[in-house]
Formats: sequence, C-alpha cells, structure tokens
Amino acid sequence: MKDLIKKITYSGISFAKSSHDRKCILIINRMSIILAIMMLMFGAFGIILKVTYLLFFSVPFLVAFSLAPFFNSKGWLTFTKFFFSFAPVICILTVCIFNSADLGDRYFFFTTAAIPVILFRKTWAVYLIFYVSVGAFIFATWYQSSHEPLIVVSKEITIQYYYFTLLSVFAVLFYVIRYFKGDSEAHEVAIEEQKELLSIKNKEIVDSINYAKRIQYTLLAHDSLLKENLPEHFVLFKPKDIVSGDFYWATTVGSKQSAAGSLFYLAVCDSTGHGVPGAFMSLLNCSFLNEAITEKKISKPNEVLDHVRKRLIESISQDGGKDGMDGILICFESSSNGMIKATYSAANNNPILFRDNKIMELPADKMPIGMGERKDPFALNTIELKKGDTLYLYTDGYADQFGGPKGKKFKYKSLNELLQTINNKPATEQKQILNKAFEEWKGTLEQVDDVCIVGIRM
Repeated sequence: MKDLIKKITYSGISFAKSSHDRKCILIINRMSIILAIMMLMFGAFGIILKVTYLLFFSVPFLVAFSLAPFFNSKGWLTFTKFFFSFAPVICILTVCIFNSADLGDRYFFFTTAAIPVILFRKTWAVYLIFYVSVGAFIFATWYQSSHEPLIVVSKEITIQYYYFTLLSVFAVLFYVIRYFKGDSEAHEVAIEEQKELLSIKNKEIVDSINYAKRIQYTLLAHDSLLKENLPEHFVLFKPKDIVSGDFYWATTVGSKQSAAGSLFYLAVCDSTGHGVPGAFMSLLNCSFLNEAITEKKISKPNEVLDHVRKRLIESISQDGGKDGMDGILICFESSSNGMIKATYSAANNNPILFRDNKIMELPADKMPIGMGERKDPFALNTIELKKGDTLYLYTDGYADQFGGPKGKKFKYKSLNELLQTINNKPATEQKQILNKAFEEWKGTLEQVDDVCIVGIRM
C-alpha cells in the first residue's frame, strides 16, 4: 500500500519543467489521494448508517478524483489543474441539489476556493475558479433554502452527517494551510541558504578584487617617484569600483647628474571599460608603455603611443575589437641648468595649462590608442613650461559625472572653470576642493566612471 501511494504521489513528476510544476503535480496527486480516501469513508459511512444513496455519490466522485493522477501521468498538467479545480465544484453542487442545507455539503466550496491559489500563478485563473466556487456556494445556499431536498434522512443521521462534513472540510483546509506554511517555510529556508551562499561568494569575489587592487596599485606611479621628479602636484584618483580602468603611470630614464639629464615620463590614461575588465586593460596598457620606454628604448612620447597602439591591435584587436585607451603621455626633460621642457602626445584627451590664470587647451589627436578609424602617427607636441604654470592631465570621468539639481553631466567646461578658480592654490588644497565639488555634484547618484586628475604646479 505504501508503495502504491508513493507511486500515485509521484505520478507524472517526470514531466515537470519547473519547481512550480513539480509542486502542482505533488499537491494534485496528494489531494486526490486524500479526497479518494474521503469518498471511501463516505461510502463506508453510508453503509454503516444504512444510507445507501451515499454510494451513488461517493463511487462516481472516487473515480473522478482518481483521474487527476492519471492525467498527470500523461503529462497533461494544465488540463489536470483545471480539471482538479472544477471537478470538485461540480461534484459538490450535485450533492447539494440532492441533500438539504442541514447536511452542510455546501461548506466544501470553501476548499475549492482555496486550492487554486496553490495551483495557478496567473491571477485570472485564480480569480476565475475562486468566483466560480463562491458563485456555486451562493447558488447552493439559495437552492437548498428554496427547494425541498430530493433525499430526506432522519434527524439523527443529519447531525452525524453534518459533523462528519465539517470535520472533512476542516481536514482539507488544514492540509491546504499546512502545505502553504510548509512551502513558505521551505522557501524561506532556501532563500536564507541562497543568501548565505551569495554572501560567501560575494566575499570571495570582493576579496579577490581587493587583492587585484593591491596588484594594480603597485603598477601605478608611486608617490615617492612623483615627489622626486615633479614639483608641487596632486593626484585625484577615484575608481568607480574597487579597481579601475583609469590609471596614472610613471617611469624615469637617465640620471639628473648626467650631462644629458634625465627623462621623466608620466601617463594619465583611461582604458576601455571600468571595474575588473577596465583593470585588466589598464594592466595591459601599463605593460606596453613600460615595454616601449624601458625595453625598446623609445624616447619620444608619440612613438611610444604608436608602439602601444600597434601592440594592442596585435594582441586584442585581431577579431575587430576596439579595446584600448585614451590618454596623455608627457615627458619632462630636466638638466643640470634647471631648464624645464616637456614633450607630449595625447589621444582624445587634451592637457590643460594655466599661465597667468589664463586657460590654454593644448592640442590632442582625435583618435584612440588602439583600433580606430584613424591610424595616423601620433603627433609630438612641445611645451615650454614656466614657473607658476599649472598643468592638468585628466580623464573623462569627472566631466561625465551626472548630478546637480537636474541630474545632468558636470561637463568639461564646468571642470575647466573650476580649475581656473583654484589653479593658484596649493596642490593639496586643489585636490580637496575638486574632491568635495565632485561628491557634492554626484550627491546620492551612482558614480558613472573612474576619475583621474593629475595637477602639476611649476
């Protein structure tokens, strides 16, 4: 018997395409077993009380409820759900036409109104069957109050039948509520388990990214290197995520004590993307810059960018991808006589120079360092720097940030106007003002891109 019940319970389970389908198949099969047992009890109840007419209801209804697992075994889940919802309504309504109101058969409509909530996800189906059950209850109540019953039983049997009916109704409702509670608790447990698992995975991912951040920061220009080779300066570096596609990189060639002097290279660049993909690109771009200057001994910034572009295209653009970077590579030449001269090459990003509080937007090539529409050689530009000049190298993250009262971009014009008001201030103060202005503009909005600004006062 146990094996038979188990077989009926899981009948059609192989056709389940989702957890909801599986749940529906199991509840229909289990309810069918319960209702079939109830019909057997009604039949036995009729035999014991010598009310044989109950057999005329219990036997057909037993067959009807037994059909649901059979339909499931054929894979007709949608049909079975509607059959299982409407068949009891028809059965109960038929009984109510024969019996009197005192027997309480109409209370079974409470169960038929509750079951569809479990079976159907679509609201229209739940409401349809609910209102059909409510309508059947109202009709049965009206009919039994205005028509004589076709079958009349003694008062003693009526009372026994009534209590048995109420007991059956409560039993079915108890099962439905218990199923809801059990399903809800199981769902909550599953959610908590998934939440805990996601928390663990998230921590692992964040820990990995934080470690990647440590690696990335070792490739950025060290403060000691910048202090040794640059006059007063600041770096405002704000990754959108933990790691960044923007980067500032530096290296030196030669020695200040030599007759030829030394060359100090500083790059401020914006790699394709941000976060982890952008960080990977920044590492690749740094390696190609280092390869060009340190290994290939290429000294001119424009030729360095030409080499980096060539290496990027060879490495990652064979399939037509356009990953690369925009940026500025500047070379400061210092010698024993103290003269300061700078040569640079720029891709899409313009260096900004303030002299006597007047802004000078220095030229840049309108093409990326990587695959693009243009493949012309990058131009070499020369700057004669004077004491009191302030030079800014920045990426597009600050200007592209949304915020303010209308949620619009900050824009380059506003950034340059802000720089004009602060370019004569100490470098550390400039950084504080820029950072405060950015945070106030951004407000509660999300940071949209990495931010990198390097300011240098001569």
